[in-house]
Amino acid sequence: MSRRLNAALVVAACAVLLPGCGKRGETPEDRAAFGGVDAVVGQLNSFTAELTGAVESTPDTSAGVSAAQKLLDSRKAELAAGIAALKGDAKFRQDAAAKRKWLEAEVDDTQRVSQLRVKYADASLRDPAFKARLDKLVADYDAMFRDSAEH
Repeated sequence: MSRRLNAALVVAACAVLLPGCGKRGETPEDRAAFGGVDAVVGQLNSFTAELTGAVESTPDTSAGVSAAQKLLDSRKAELAAGIAALKGDAKFRQDAAAKRKWLEAEVDDTQRVSQLRVKYADASLRDPAFKARLDKLVADYDAMFRDSAEH
């Protein structure tokens, strides 16, 4: 019985103390800024997976690139606005952990899209029009990050 009681007390103590964990001096506003990073990163990761999936999941990669370009064109303004808002947030600029998380996501996602050039290098060599469309897709995706850096 005492083992069960001890285990229950340990669980109760953890439950009571856990909400106090976090950075010293961290305010709810700081947590909200980090939450903003989480939201934008999640949205970007999801979109990037959808974009690369549009190219990779179709047997006709040329049609896949066209579909991915349409998807990017339809959501680019919304994503770029979210990125610009995040980068323009003073709390974000002061939070090293949030900036690190953002940088990791930006590098990972741009690399995932750029890897399409490597994956479809043979098709690009055979079809200059396909290469041009793929290069435009990658450049337009990268432009979301450059455009938002101006804000």
